[in-house]
Amino acid sequence: MKKLILLFITMAFMSCNNDVENLKIKGTVKGAVTKEVLKGIEITIICWKYGSSPDESYSEDETITVKTNEQGVYEYTFDKGAYIEVKVSNPAYIDIHETKEVFSKKNKIDLFLDKK
Repeated sequence: MKKLILLFITMAFMSCNNDVENLKIKGTVKGAVTKEVLKGIEITIICWKYGSSPDESYSEDETITVKTNEQGVYEYTFDKGAYIEVKVSNPAYIDIHETKEVFSKKNKIDLFLDKK
């Protein structure tokens, strides 16, 4: 009986969804065919957070826009988060939308863009 109670307590604890603190998103943007890095590409990152949600659903979000540097790299650190959306909408390339549920502080999301 004690083992059963311990199992239920463990399962209840593990099912609680928590935000990851100091959540860093980083990636490289390259051409899908050429594999060359793409500089100056605007990236929209949406970070979904549980916050203090009583039903374990996302209760808030934060949206930022960054540009790739000379090496095609983008990065941003959110104070906390649980789910990430990364979007690129550029007139020269086909729109792309990547998503990722996050469990660690450092996350890499590389993007490969196809020309229109």
